[in-house]
Amino acid sequence: MNRLKLHIPTENELEYRRRLIADAATMAYNMGYGDNGGCTYRQTDMQIRQWYQSWNKDKEHFFAYIVRMEDNTYIGEVNVHKSSSADWYEMGIVLEAKYRGLGYAVEALNLLLKYAFETLGAKAVHNDFEETRTAAVRTHFSAGFTEYAKHDDIIELLITKEQYDLQKVIHKMVSSIQNILSDNPISIYLYGSVVLNDFRLGWSDIDILCLTEKAITEQQADELVSLRQKLLAEEPDNQYYRSFEGGMLTLNAFLNHTPDCVVYWGTSCQRITDSYHFDSFSMAELLDSGKLLCGKDARSPMKKPSYEMLYQDVRNHYETIRKYACTVSRSIKSYGWLLDIARCIYTLRTGSVIAKTAAGEWALKNDLCPVKEALETAVIIRKEPLKFISNECVLNATDSLGEKIQLFADVLGTELKEKLKCQSLK
Repeated sequence: MNRLKLHIPTENELEYRRRLIADAATMAYNMGYGDNGGCTYRQTDMQIRQWYQSWNKDKEHFFAYIVRMEDNTYIGEVNVHKSSSADWYEMGIVLEAKYRGLGYAVEALNLLLKYAFETLGAKAVHNDFEETRTAAVRTHFSAGFTEYAKHDDIIELLITKEQYDLQKVIHKMVSSIQNILSDNPISIYLYGSVVLNDFRLGWSDIDILCLTEKAITEQQADELVSLRQKLLAEEPDNQYYRSFEGGMLTLNAFLNHTPDCVVYWGTSCQRITDSYHFDSFSMAELLDSGKLLCGKDARSPMKKPSYEMLYQDVRNHYETIRKYACTVSRSIKSYGWLLDIARCIYTLRTGSVIAKTAAGEWALKNDLCPVKEALETAVIIRKEPLKFISNECVLNATDSLGEKIQLFADVLGTELKEKLKCQSLK
C-alpha cells in the first residue's frame, strides 16, 4: 500500500516550497539542479511564483506536484516536463532531508513514473546528476533507472516504457510470492540479464531466487508452482510473466545443498522437487550484481566462485555445445549459442561474468570469432529479438548455423586447453 500521494500545488502552498528550498539540510541533497530547474535552491519569491505560473499555463508539457503522506504532511516536491530536445520527459525531485533513507524517495519516484508513463504516455523519463551525488543516483537505480550516458562528471539516467513495464511486473510477482509465503520470512533476489541491463523481451529470462527461513509447505508449493500461469491468466497480453525463471527454497538448503521442498520455474516447465542447482555463473552474478527485492540480505555466508569452478562450468557448457549444437532449431534463440561461447571465452580470460550481448560485442572487437558475420547477426538479434522473431532470412540461416557454432566452439576449446596448461604449470 502506498504511503505517499501526489498533490497538485496551489498558490497558497507557495510557503511550503519556500521552506523546502530554503532548508540547508534538504538542499545539501539537491545541489546541482541549476537556477532554472524545477527543484532549484536559489530562487526569489518572484521566481517561485513564476515557476508555478509556468506549469499552470503549460499543462500539456509541464506537471508539478507536492508529495505528501497519508496524513497530508508535505514531504517534498516532484515535477516532470516534456523535453524540447529529446524524445523523453525530464524530471526533478526534492524531499526534505528528514524523510531521506526511509524509502520515500523511491516511492515518490515510482508515483511520478506511473503518472508519466500511464497518464502522459511518456516513452522514456530522464534525469541527470553529478557523479558525486551517489545517494541520488542509487535512489534512481532502485526505481528502475539505468545509466544512459556519462560526461563531464555528469551521469545521465534513463528509464524507458519497456523498463517501467518490466519493473511493474517484477513488483507484482514479488508481492504475490510474499502473499503466499506470508508466514515465512523471505529474501528475494533478481540477477542475470535484468540487473545487467541486458534483458530483451522475446529472448531473455527474468531470473529470481527466493530464499526462505522455514521450509515451504505443500500447500504453498502448489500455489507457487502455478503462480506464473495464474498471473498470466489475469493479464493474458502481458508477455513478461512467461519470462520468470528461478528457484524457491530454504536458505539452509541453498547454502548446504541439502534436500528440501523446492519450487522450480524453468523455461519450458515448472515443478516441485527436492534440490536446486545453482552454477558458478549464476552465483557470480548473484554476488556481484544481484539486486535484493525484499527481505534481509542473506548473501554474507555465500562464497564467490573460484576460477577453477568457473573453468569447470565453462568446460561443461563446451561439452554441451559439442553434443547438442551441431544442428539447431529454426529459432532466433539458436543464435544464442554464439553469445554463450563469447561469454565463456570472456570468463576464461578475465575470471568474471558479463552480459551476453556485451560478451558478443567484446568478442567482435577482439576479432575472436572465425564466423564474424554470424556473431554480428547474433548481437543484432539479441538487441531487438521481437523484430526478428519471424524474419525468414534469419530463420533460414539456422540451417547452416550449427556448423558456424562449432567453428566458434573450436576457439573455446583452444582457450580451455591453454588455461588448463597454464594451471598445471603453476
